[in-house]
Amino acid sequence: MLELIEFGTPNGQSALGNGVSNISTNGSYNQAALTGATSSLGNGTGAAAETIIETNGSRTTETADGKVSISYRGLENPWGNTWTMLGGIMIFGNGASNGGIPYICKNYNYSYNSLTNDYESVGFSLPNNNGWIYAFGYGAKKYDWLFMPAEIGNGANSALPIGDNGWYDANLSGYRLVAHGGSWSFENSNGLFYYACDKAPNDSTYKSYGARLMFIPTKNATYNTNIAKWQATMN
Repeated sequence: MLELIEFGTPNGQSALGNGVSNISTNGSYNQAALTGATSSLGNGTGAAAETIIETNGSRTTETADGKVSISYRGLENPWGNTWTMLGGIMIFGNGASNGGIPYICKNYNYSYNSLTNDYESVGFSLPNNNGWIYAFGYGAKKYDWLFMPAEIGNGANSALPIGDNGWYDANLSGYRLVAHGGSWSFENSNGLFYYACDKAPNDSTYKSYGARLMFIPTKNATYNTNIAKWQATMN
């Protein structure tokens, strides 16, 4: 949401840079950029002067747009480089809800293969086909911050109206995990709103998958108070 306000566009690649998105993949090795290329920017926004790409132990130094890491307010590679697996969200479909319905976990009791009481529907279905995003979904008002797609196609492309792509399982029956941002070779498909919502819980160990560290605090009185406030807001 902050990016939308600051850049005035959902197309982060056009506003900030492509990120590590144009590395020709050889299909055999992880080719992600080494972490830390944007450390000199601190909590600033911009692109690294150079980025090191490692392939099977061999390193190359890249300086061109599409091959260097970017940072958004200190967050390195908000898109591109490696898919980021997201915690706290699950997709479930009963075979008649298009690409499935996103469910948000209201606390840290994550589950990826069952609909527990800790998960709540966002109130809309994902698209039933892959492609360029045409429109975001809107269901439950409390999830108006979600910015996940509900419609694909209708003339959408790599520039407009969103500029990002997406993957979904048609007529989903079962559970799926969510990966975000794209990888080192997906070019202009990458972006803040590029979601892969077709990852089965037992199918999330590809070389292009990663995750960001998450700090889960000790469940002390402060934690319990804050969680109660969050849940009250969610309800």
